[in-house]
Amino acid sequence: MTTKQNKPTVPAAQFLEWPRIPVDTAEDSTHYRVTTIGRRVATDWVLGPDGPYNHAEQTMAQTIRGAVGAALLHLMELGLIDVDTDRMAAAPGIPWGLHDCRPDVIPAPPAPGDDPESARV
Repeated sequence: MTTKQNKPTVPAAQFLEWPRIPVDTAEDSTHYRVTTIGRRVATDWVLGPDGPYNHAEQTMAQTIRGAVGAALLHLMELGLIDVDTDRMAAAPGIPWGLHDCRPDVIPAPPAPGDDPESARV
């Protein structure tokens, strides 16, 4: 995992590229172990008294919020996830979407003199 010393700095302004930290997701990794715990808690929430099996009117968004919230709370209560509050406070804005402000998916602007219409597919 990462330490404060090897995290990239947060962007200077909102909506700028936010470099991602590489995470090992192999089956023997820390990510995998924590995800497995989180999945179990999320499944328990879904099947439990607050989940959609007991509240058929629950929307998919409500189910996701409840399951993810329960999993993150459990992992935080166990001390397995520590939130970098200094990093959050230093950021002018935090990308909320999976693909927001990612340097690896933001298309490069056209070079001077390039015809933007010819780049369309």
